[in-house]
Amino acid sequence: IWRLQEEEGGVGGGGRGRSGTSALRPGQELFEEDPWIVEQRRQQAEQRRRNRELTESLASLPPDERAAVQGYAPGSYVRVVLTQVPCELPRNFEPRFPLVLGGLLSGEERLGLVSMRVKKHRWHKKVLKSQDPLTFSVGWRRFQSLPLYYVQDPNLRLRHIKYTPEHMHCLAAFHGPQVPPNTGVLCFQTDARKSFRISATGVVLEVAANLKVVKKLKLVGSPFKVFKNTAFIKDMFTSALEVAKFEGAALRTVSGVRGQVKRALQADDGTFRATFEDKLLRSDLVLLKAWVPVPLPTLYNPVSNLLAPHGRGWLRMRTGAEVRAEMGAAPRVNADSLYKPIERAPRRFNKLAVPKALQAALPYKSKPKLDAPSAAKKPRKGSLKALRAVVAEPEERAAAKLMQQVHTMYNERERKRKRSMEVRRAAHAKKAAREEGEKAAATKQVRKKRYVKQGLEEKKRSRGGAGGDADD
Repeated sequence: IWRLQEEEGGVGGGGRGRSGTSALRPGQELFEEDPWIVEQRRQQAEQRRRNRELTESLASLPPDERAAVQGYAPGSYVRVVLTQVPCELPRNFEPRFPLVLGGLLSGEERLGLVSMRVKKHRWHKKVLKSQDPLTFSVGWRRFQSLPLYYVQDPNLRLRHIKYTPEHMHCLAAFHGPQVPPNTGVLCFQTDARKSFRISATGVVLEVAANLKVVKKLKLVGSPFKVFKNTAFIKDMFTSALEVAKFEGAALRTVSGVRGQVKRALQADDGTFRATFEDKLLRSDLVLLKAWVPVPLPTLYNPVSNLLAPHGRGWLRMRTGAEVRAEMGAAPRVNADSLYKPIERAPRRFNKLAVPKALQAALPYKSKPKLDAPSAAKKPRKGSLKALRAVVAEPEERAAAKLMQQVHTMYNERERKRKRSMEVRRAAHAKKAAREEGEKAAATKQVRKKRYVKQGLEEKKRSRGGAGGDADD
């Protein structure tokens, strides 16, 4: 702006540019001539004048009348009357612990489903289990609820997880008061042990009307009647109603053959008809991978420690681990979750039978041979070739004896050569270690002399510099 002013009319010369407007002067605001900004500044000045006049007029009034008009000033001592207070509050009130009073908006008094992003605290020793009671501190409220942990897949599916991740965030849903998004949340796992109490930290994402959190369900069945591309499957469902819920679902066998659920059979026992890409075997296992919704818990237990005597604690829901530890009971074992040894009967396949008409049409190279090379190398047990005795001639016995002697001499010579090689290798290693030690000692002496010489030179140089400074 200053450069433009110099080019068009000089400093303070009042020159005008090509557009006919003068350039801005130093210190002049860019929008001071804007009518809207001028009006806003006028309103602000008028409001400040009114506030100042009101303060001056209220200064002469008694404190009670001034408080009725203006309110109580910060730092004033006031008396608050509370109504509909439980009798346990004044009975167990402890003056050494002051109460903090706060207010709630009308929208924050309703309960609902809250979704939040949570991360286990790095100092908390254990991971958090889904649907374990947790104490939340959200705004002015402290309450206990049952969080349900889940993650969001790339296809936007909300997948349920049993435990919180070790070093990353996850999502959680709990039943509690409705709060605005981006509200900070602290989670505590209250117990009698003296340890780091903060279990997790997070932030509220949204207040959701409903969340569809799902988990994996893998159903296994087996065919009891097989046709070309159709099969009747059993042991996967228990009724025709369940089959109707999964009509059109994708199936897959252990061998990789894909299929689809079609319709339930007339017998109301869970059997159904399915189509596949290829013909199945009676020994195949048919799998159905599905997703089922997880029910969301609706527990909301406010922290009522002020209603209990100081030091006794408040009535809270305990975790399953705490209940088992108090009762001395072991965790429940689900028999379906235990690993069982897999026992499969060996399958016997029929030999490949090539029809005689097809053998006659095959070329000689592709025809089955009676004396195959494998049979020539290893005779069949119990055959005549395996049972017959081999009697060697005198010349053959002499040749075999000579070859045995030659092999024995060769093996002995190799054994002596290896032993001498080991002795020479050990002597060489010992000599190399001795030479390395001598070389290290000599290098150390040379380095020591060089360091001593450098130290003397630096000392001499420092004395010379100090003497020169003193002379100056």
